[in-house]
Amino acid sequence: MRSIRTILLATLACLAAAVRVAGQDPSTIELRSTVLVGLEEGLTLADIAELRGSHAQDLGPTPIELDTLSADAAGWRRIDAQALRSMLEGAEASWGLLELRGGPCYVRSVAMASDGEGAGGNDERVDRPATPGTVRDLAERWIAQRFKAPLHDLEVRWTSATEGLLDHATAGLTPYFDDAGLSDRMRLEIVMYDEQASAVVRGRAEASVRIRRNVAVLARDVRKRQVLNASDVRLEQRWLDAGSAPADADEVIGREAAANLKSGAVVKASDVHASVAIERGERVQVRVITPTVTVMMLARARADGRPGEIIEFEKIAPTRADRVRFQARVEGPGAAVMVSGGTRQ
Repeated sequence: MRSIRTILLATLACLAAAVRVAGQDPSTIELRSTVLVGLEEGLTLADIAELRGSHAQDLGPTPIELDTLSADAAGWRRIDAQALRSMLEGAEASWGLLELRGGPCYVRSVAMASDGEGAGGNDERVDRPATPGTVRDLAERWIAQRFKAPLHDLEVRWTSATEGLLDHATAGLTPYFDDAGLSDRMRLEIVMYDEQASAVVRGRAEASVRIRRNVAVLARDVRKRQVLNASDVRLEQRWLDAGSAPADADEVIGREAAANLKSGAVVKASDVHASVAIERGERVQVRVITPTVTVMMLARARADGRPGEIIEFEKIAPTRADRVRFQARVEGPGAAVMVSGGTRQ
């Protein structure tokens, strides 16, 4: 035998259907996905739901008592349709003229920013400190892992996001992040799945990212091909765009400037390279390695070469016919190596 509650709900559904058939769409209460409320602020139905139609709007000032709901570890309280109906029992809601949609709604009490705080920046609804237990918090931790940076050395400025996405609660949900951005500008696709692999929330968000790094900064102007020494650079901590590529601060000394560099600039990876170990026209001992024997060959470099680079050499011989050309890898000043089978011309 069906319970009285089941029969009552069925009757209310029939009444709502009858109203729609008569061409009078019922008022709707559509629960929002997430709501942040100030610690000292009261909460009303209008805060947690979109209200359409006169019957729903009349209920807007109805207080919502959060103390009746338990909070998860991150402080989120869950309001579903059943909980909302219980909260509105004393509000004389005409359920025959109301339709309840959406939900559940997750609500969390937080310390809200004072008036004027953050003025002049991005929309504070998008770019604000991450609240624990939200998509925003989870996304920033994912970004930190993506760039292999500690959270305290990461600055994420959210510039746009699907409404409600960043502040959605993550309790009991599994995230999926995909970055389609370039350089320091991240364009994230975010999906949160429940235990049944259903997408509970889905959207996109964009952010600019900076990372605090230890970098080498030029203490004076440096000319192209000058080898940097300890007096040419100093180590500093600076905030850089995530897409920048500074040189390893510990490996700048002893490297050669690839271009003219200005004092005060951060040394980028492309600004320096190993010094030339072999100059064009220089005579070099080339070690030729074969499966059965290793021999030394005297050859002339046909290009400048740095350690690790492969350049062309010409064997030094009394006749032109014996002056074969081949490729070999530069090992260091005056030395190169070729494994048998190298290209010959």
